[in-house]
Amino acid sequence: MALSMPTVPALGCVPDRPRQLGGGFEFGPGSITRPVLLPWSVDAVRIVTPPPELPVTYVSMGRREVYIDFDFREQVYWELRAHISVSTGVWRIPLPGDPENRPIQPGDELREFEELSIRHWDASREPTVGDIRILRGGLGNVTVAFDCAPISGGGAWFSAGPFDILQCPGAADGLCREDFMSIGTARRYAERECSGQEQSVELLTWAGSRPEA
Repeated sequence: MALSMPTVPALGCVPDRPRQLGGGFEFGPGSITRPVLLPWSVDAVRIVTPPPELPVTYVSMGRREVYIDFDFREQVYWELRAHISVSTGVWRIPLPGDPENRPIQPGDELREFEELSIRHWDASREPTVGDIRILRGGLGNVTVAFDCAPISGGGAWFSAGPFDILQCPGAADGLCREDFMSIGTARRYAERECSGQEQSVELLTWAGSRPEA
């Protein structure tokens, strides 16, 4: 089946999309020192890093859906290296590690996504590992370094870093991709003073990567 980039449909009078999102987290610029931590699994925790504004695209691995701001549709198409089925409109998006020029076959459940408007994206829904969000801006270094940070709900405390990751700092020229992924490990303690026995746990959050040369 031949695949090509469909023409973006003309849009009528659409209200300006909301840009600002709420979130009570301590983050940046350039550092994560007082994170909001949420349980993820028995041996993993999540750093909450809500985007500074509504993403232009969100790819949900769990729901097999791609939420698009139509003003950025063509740019996102190239950013994701996507193919769009002419007959069905399904987006076929390569996963990290896929060879650059490998075609995606119709029916590939891991790489096919239904297209929806970004207005249908639910910002309160928990991400799935591998989810993608594309923001306006560019990648920058962010230092992860915190000591004895409590997990939401209490009962455990965590320390991590210092180490650097890449994240999108916010509105600027161009587009910036982040994936929800493991960024390293943290140390979990049962005592508020973060003394005594520690346990290594996985640390998950949104992060980007430099394109390969």
